[in-house]
Amino acid sequence: MHWKDLLPVDAYHVQSDGMIGEYELRTLYFLYQPLIGMRACALYTTLWQEVTMAHHLPEATHHHLMTMMDVDLKVLLSERQQLEAVGLLRVYQTESGSTRTFIYELVAPLTPAAFFTDGLLGHYLYNKLGEREFRRIEQTFLPEHHVDTHQYTNLTASFEQVFQSVSPSELQAPEASERFEQADWPDKSLADRVTNFEFDFEALYQHLSDVIISREAFTAEVKEAITKLAWIYMLEPEEMSGIIQKAFLHSGSIDIETLQREVRYYYKLETGEALPVLSQRRQPPDLRHMDDKQPQTEEEKQVKTLEQVSPHELLEYLSGGGKPPAADLKVVEEIMMEQKLPAGVVNVLIHYVMIANDRKLSKSYVEKIAGHWARKHIQSVPQAMSLARSEHQKYQQWRQGKKQGQGQSYRKNQRQAPVPKWMKEDNNTQQPTQDQNNNAKQRAEWLEQYLNNL
Repeated sequence: MHWKDLLPVDAYHVQSDGMIGEYELRTLYFLYQPLIGMRACALYTTLWQEVTMAHHLPEATHHHLMTMMDVDLKVLLSERQQLEAVGLLRVYQTESGSTRTFIYELVAPLTPAAFFTDGLLGHYLYNKLGEREFRRIEQTFLPEHHVDTHQYTNLTASFEQVFQSVSPSELQAPEASERFEQADWPDKSLADRVTNFEFDFEALYQHLSDVIISREAFTAEVKEAITKLAWIYMLEPEEMSGIIQKAFLHSGSIDIETLQREVRYYYKLETGEALPVLSQRRQPPDLRHMDDKQPQTEEEKQVKTLEQVSPHELLEYLSGGGKPPAADLKVVEEIMMEQKLPAGVVNVLIHYVMIANDRKLSKSYVEKIAGHWARKHIQSVPQAMSLARSEHQKYQQWRQGKKQGQGQSYRKNQRQAPVPKWMKEDNNTQQPTQDQNNNAKQRAEWLEQYLNNL
């Protein structure tokens, strides 16, 4: 949803799908805040306060929320989407004539135990905080030390000992209790909250024998764990099948803790890394165009390079071989996480922005283009290049923060703005110059050096 699709006059109601108290807010601040930021947490608590005062507050519009948060509509929508992305908020909309109303349904944060053992948010927090700070926060949520009571006599009074004169009528369940049990409580599955990624279980079953592992072993909980682990560690069904067999117990079940441990071990063995980093991913093979082709033009060489290196490696190259700035890596990680853009497409975005924006990876500029490409469902490097060419004028307007036609000086700057060569050359018809050949040779050597280290 674009921020212009939301209006200050649009009404909203807030509700909660369960109890949210002091302990849940503590979890919000310590575990979620590093992922979504302070303003998103403030929006959550503001909405939570409105839930607690729902009977005293009249119907509100988004203008009220903008005033309370002291932010504009664009920022408000951005922070709202942060809450949606981590499963803390569900949004519903209805229209009646010219009136539009939103329902904001607050979702309680995961318990600390569920958060730390989860394959998605726990890993993301680890990468955000680093080993030392992550362990410190983890320690604060560990249960306090309890005295071992096995050597003590249990003197706790039972219900029968205290309420000895209860009549049969007092033991009947009230009608409200039955309604409570039958209520349709929303599913709090993290897989449903966070991502729409779908794992191909049919392909997985083809690599597993029913004699060894029956289909009954794949419970809903096990399938959710497999889906999250496959997304985080980018595992194909064939790879996952071997890992599952190692985690399978002879009792006929798949132990999730063992599965998580085996996945981490497999990933570390294959990559040498303890945890996956999104910026080090490469374009998926099924989205590549030049894997089995020999480049014939300068543009095809560029396509092949962008398809076979990771955003992290591209930033290293554009930084002259040095370590990429942490701020740049954070921007890349966030757009890959939030917009679900493939690595090759992110490479095109980085290459375009770095050259067109004086080697600066402006967060707001990158996020704006990334959101545009995500809405266009851009999945391949050639698609991204083509869209960058056709929308270059629009992107320059975004960068300048001005509209076309606001003056001759802007148009002059726009014409002189540098762009990647693949944007301004017809590489299929022009013969390469000596400089182009030298550049191509340098890129080929750089690509070969990276590929040799894969």
